[in-house]
Amino acid sequence: MNIRVLPPDVQQRIAAGEVVERPASVLKELIENALDAGAQNVCVDVQEGGRRLIRVTDDGCGIDPGEVPLAFERFATSKISCVDDLASLRSFGFRGEALASIASVSRVRVLTRTRDSLLGTEARLEGGRVVSLGEAGAPIGTRFEVWDLFYNTPARQKFLRSLKTEYGHILRVFTDFALAFPDKYFSLTMDGRELHGFPSTTAAERVAAVFGQQAASQLEEFDEIGAWGRIWGFAMTGDAIGQRRVYLYVNQRPVRSPILQRAVTEGLDGMQGLVVLFVDAHAAEVDVNVHPAKTEVRFRQPHDVYERVRHALKRRTRAFNSPYLKAAEDGADYNALDFKLLGQVEDTFLLLLHDGHVYFLDQHAAEECVFVERLRQGKAGRRDLIAPQIVTLTDEERAFIDTHAEAIAACGFGIESFGPSVAALRTIPEMVSPKDSARVFSQMLARARSGREDFAQALSCLSAVKAGVSLERERQERLVADWRRTANPHACAHNRPVYHRVALDEVRRKVGRTGLSCEFDQKNHNHVCLSGETQNVE
Repeated sequence: MNIRVLPPDVQQRIAAGEVVERPASVLKELIENALDAGAQNVCVDVQEGGRRLIRVTDDGCGIDPGEVPLAFERFATSKISCVDDLASLRSFGFRGEALASIASVSRVRVLTRTRDSLLGTEARLEGGRVVSLGEAGAPIGTRFEVWDLFYNTPARQKFLRSLKTEYGHILRVFTDFALAFPDKYFSLTMDGRELHGFPSTTAAERVAAVFGQQAASQLEEFDEIGAWGRIWGFAMTGDAIGQRRVYLYVNQRPVRSPILQRAVTEGLDGMQGLVVLFVDAHAAEVDVNVHPAKTEVRFRQPHDVYERVRHALKRRTRAFNSPYLKAAEDGADYNALDFKLLGQVEDTFLLLLHDGHVYFLDQHAAEECVFVERLRQGKAGRRDLIAPQIVTLTDEERAFIDTHAEAIAACGFGIESFGPSVAALRTIPEMVSPKDSARVFSQMLARARSGREDFAQALSCLSAVKAGVSLERERQERLVADWRRTANPHACAHNRPVYHRVALDEVRRKVGRTGLSCEFDQKNHNHVCLSGETQNVE
């Protein structure tokens, strides 16, 4: 047979196989580009397991109009300029093949705008070829849409797995980056349903948000620094986890590493557990150019890395050591404690006394804690309305209600449609007053649609008593009793402290009550302290 060079279009489709294995690998490349562009907000939208559509929208720096076509050329990149740059690489991509490979096996639409441009640029490509290019209105940043993945390579399309499997891979990629960048906002929508919305926060709080409230009380952290870098992260252990789940990051890049996996197993002493491990290494100490997708790494000192990871995990400590979780660490059953209610302060805090401590209980946070537990356990009561409350809806709100009908019903709302733009509330949660029900329902929808809260969080916050509201004694006592019975009395629905505790011993020290006593000199109207100091009190 004659030897010949393959045509460029065939070369591109073969190269695409190194980067584009499935929809999740496309998503990975697009999120990496968004982060490299300095995005603070990354919004992901997928349809039909990513086969129909993968859309990533960011608010990064955008692409200059003249460089948009160049972005789809092979070996075109803004991330390195010479071989020496590879030794100090800090960005995700640098090969300059991702966009070219993705475009060669799909239909692509990109809409982008830089801060210096009044108008954006829109480009459409099919099979790697630009079919249209021009100006268009656009926000600052980039929206990258990949339609009909593998439409021109049906053999590869047939080897995609079920929708459930492909969605599983997509969710793992999204979770990988959401954990690695807690300072960024991430949202994920699948087939029109918003699954996740993670606001900017701390690393520990992002882990708790991703893996649920259980993480807030059980999460442990570890941290160790060496000459070549830092090893840190979070772990939860126990049979309740079900299976070992490990998330590995090297310089914030999600990776696979047999060495790190073995170190985690040793560090957990073979227990089941969840581990989120970060290795922050000097660029010269790690090689990320091992795999075309840059998912595997090599360390210059693998044995040292192994030992430090293993040692760090064995020395892990509780992550949330704030006062409101410390009581949970002590194993206290708040329902069994003898709290004495002292009263209300500034119509905001309930003062409680127990075992030499004064508790400043935030009345809003406490009731929110009660309500969210009832909602999530399906124990929240509901009431039928004699006169239905009317709510006007936009098309987007109507679609959102239809998508989340089951979750909304679980909150206690019974809805009857009066047409495309009007709905009637026939049943409402017991925690909501009838006159406020339409307003609360609309605000709950808005907050849930933002992706920053689920329905239970939003509804419990909207329904709980507000700061500045005076409560009668009976209502105060009922709130304290309900709060004490919750499974987690230390944090509200948004993981904010419910109370602040002050030791009376500390108060005594502040006012000099430790080791001293004062007597009142009736004759001279002076306070005479046994320390010998006399203070006139006239």
